[in-house]
Amino acid sequence: MKKIYKWYCRIEMFLACAAFFTIIALTFSNAVLRALNHPIVANDDICTLLFAWVSFMGADIAMRSNRLVGMDLVTMNLPVKLQKLLQLIVYFIMGVTLVMLAVQGYKLAVMNWSRFFNTLPVSYGVVTLSLAVCGVQMLLTLSIKIVVLLRHFGDDSFTIKQHDPDNEGKGAQTA
Repeated sequence: MKKIYKWYCRIEMFLACAAFFTIIALTFSNAVLRALNHPIVANDDICTLLFAWVSFMGADIAMRSNRLVGMDLVTMNLPVKLQKLLQLIVYFIMGVTLVMLAVQGYKLAVMNWSRFFNTLPVSYGVVTLSLAVCGVQMLLTLSIKIVVLLRHFGDDSFTIKQHDPDNEGKGAQTA
């Protein structure tokens, strides 16, 4: 199962990077082409589509590698068990939010499925589907984080900031 998850993480990272660099290339090339009075109008719609997916996949990647914004300054002087308890509460709140994101994102995608881009034969529902799909991806990441935290709840030397699911089983990783 860990190997499958590791491959899943690699594929997600590859897709996010490929989409990000495609956005950069399309935006740059279209800026040059506009200066030459030959813009490609579809570039804007392609970039909009890719940006939605890159943003949410990037959020999942950031969550997985403990790169989301946090308030360590507030909790770092508390006892380790209390820090872990507060982390579980934060994870619960995040989980509720991600479930709402996934459900409402799916509803939004269904609602927008008949709407198409001006320059592409692609439904705008594909853009809004990124909310639901990446919400589920982040729920998977969050579930793994919760299981790991609960598994190590009694170990005062373990902090969730040390956990890197891509290297699980190879020792603690510093963030």
